[in-house]
Amino acid sequence: MHKSAKGYKCIVPHAKLPEQAPHAIIPPVLMARHNSIRFAAFVLLVTLVLLQTKSISAEQPPRVFAFYYAWFDEQTWVPSHVADMPVEQYVSRDGNAIARHIDQANGAGIDSFVVSWLGPGNPTDERFKMMLDLAGGKNFSATIDFEANQYGSRDALINALMYVRDRLMPHGAFARVNGKPVLFFWRQQVRSVDEWAEIRNIVDPERDQVWIAEGVNIAYQRVFDGHHLYSIAWSPDVNYTLNDWAKRVRRAGAEKLWVATVMPGYDDTRTTRAGKFARNRQDGNFYRNAWNAALSTQPDLLIINSWNEWVEGSMIEPSVTYGELYLEITREFVARFKAQPPPSWEEKIARAATATPRPTRTATVIPTRRATNAPTATRGPSPTPTATPIELAAYRTTEILRVRAGPGTNFEMLGKLPREFVLDVLARSEDSKWLAIAYPDFGSLGWISAEFVTPQNGLEQFPIEPSLLLQNGATENSAAPAPLPFDDPLPVWY
Repeated sequence: MHKSAKGYKCIVPHAKLPEQAPHAIIPPVLMARHNSIRFAAFVLLVTLVLLQTKSISAEQPPRVFAFYYAWFDEQTWVPSHVADMPVEQYVSRDGNAIARHIDQANGAGIDSFVVSWLGPGNPTDERFKMMLDLAGGKNFSATIDFEANQYGSRDALINALMYVRDRLMPHGAFARVNGKPVLFFWRQQVRSVDEWAEIRNIVDPERDQVWIAEGVNIAYQRVFDGHHLYSIAWSPDVNYTLNDWAKRVRRAGAEKLWVATVMPGYDDTRTTRAGKFARNRQDGNFYRNAWNAALSTQPDLLIINSWNEWVEGSMIEPSVTYGELYLEITREFVARFKAQPPPSWEEKIARAATATPRPTRTATVIPTRRATNAPTATRGPSPTPTATPIELAAYRTTEILRVRAGPGTNFEMLGKLPREFVLDVLARSEDSKWLAIAYPDFGSLGWISAEFVTPQNGLEQFPIEPSLLLQNGATENSAAPAPLPFDDPLPVWY
C-alpha cells in the first residue's frame, strides 16, 4: 500500500558530539566551538520535533468534502433536464473542466471531491483517474462514492473494491482521513450487515481504510467507520435532524466518524421519479442554515451535497442564476469549521448522552408503497439517552422475511429481507406481534412479523406506533406514546 509522507513519523536522531577524553582540559576556543555545536544541534532537534508535530496534527484536520458527478455530456444542458445552467457549460470527459472545478473548490476551502463511481472500466473510472492526476498538483484530493447497487453479485462487488484498493488508493491524491484512504458508500443497504462484515474481512482485513456509510440504518456501524445522510433536503427541521443523527452515530461508538451534510437546496422535479420534490434555496439562506446546523453538531467531517448534481438541483458550482454566491458562502463557513478543534472522545460521549431538543413533531401514518408522510398525533418528549454504545446486532431475522406496509398479512408486500438480517426496530404493534423497522426502500418504515425475529424477549421496550393508537380511538389530546427511536419522517427514496 502506498503511504504519503504524512503516513510516516519523523524520527530525529540525537546529535553525536565529539568524544572527550577523561579529565581532558579543553581550551576556551574549543569549548566555545563545542557549545556552539551543541546549541545548533539543540535548535535543529527542536525545529524537527516541531515540524514532526505539525505533520502529525495535519493528518487529522477537519476535512470538507463535496459530492461530484462525472457523467454530464452535450445533452445535459437543456431546460427540460436542469433548473439552472453552469456559467461555463462542459462535458465531464474534459480535463480542463475538471481542473477548473478543482481550482474553484479549492479556493472555497473544499479539500476533496467524492466522485460517484460506477465501477472499473466505466467512464466514471477514467474520469476519476484524470481527477487524481490533476488534484495531485493542486493540493487537492479525491475519493469515490462506491455505488453498491451497481453489482449484481457479491464477487463482482468484492472485485470492484479490490480494484479500488489496488489501483486507485495508491495514488498520492486519493483522499485520506487520519492517514487512511477514505471511501464513501451509496446504497450499502443492498447487502446485510453480516454480508458487509464478510466482505470487509476479505477486502480490508486490517482495517487500513475508512468506510463511511449512508442512509437511515445505524446498524451498519458494526462494520463501517462513520456515517452520513446523503440528503437533508427532506427534513422539516435540518437543525434537529443533524443534531439527532450526530448523537445516533456517536452512541454507536466514540470512534465512529460523524459526517455532517450541508445542502443549498434541492429540485429534481424535471426527472421522472415518483417522489420528486423541490426544497427552496431561499437565496442562500437554506444553505446558511444547513451550515449553522452542521457546525452545531461538531462533526468529524463535513460533506457538501453537492458540487455539481445539476439534475437534482443541489449544486454549488457557479451558475447563471446565482453566480459565485454559493462559493462565497462555502468559503465563509469552511473557515469557521476549520477553526473548530475536532471533538475529543470525551466530548463525543458527552454529546451523545445529551437529548436533542425535540421540535413539535407529528407521527407518521402507516405508509403504503412510495407513500408520503402525513401528520397525526404529536409524540412525547425524548428520554435522555445514555452514553453506553448501543448493541447494534440485537434483533435479526431467522428466516427470509416479507416486509409489509402495515402490521398484518393483509397489507401490501414491499419486499423481502434475507435470513440473519440485522434489524433497526422502530416500534411495535399493540400486541407485539408485528415490528416496525427502518426499511430503506419504501416510505418511512416497513412491518415484519415478530414471530421470525430473534431474540423473542424485550419487544416491549419498543413504543407502540402512534398511528396505530389513533386508529384504535386515541385522540391528539391523549397522553402521548413513548417516542420512536427514529424521530424524523424519512425521505421516500430511502
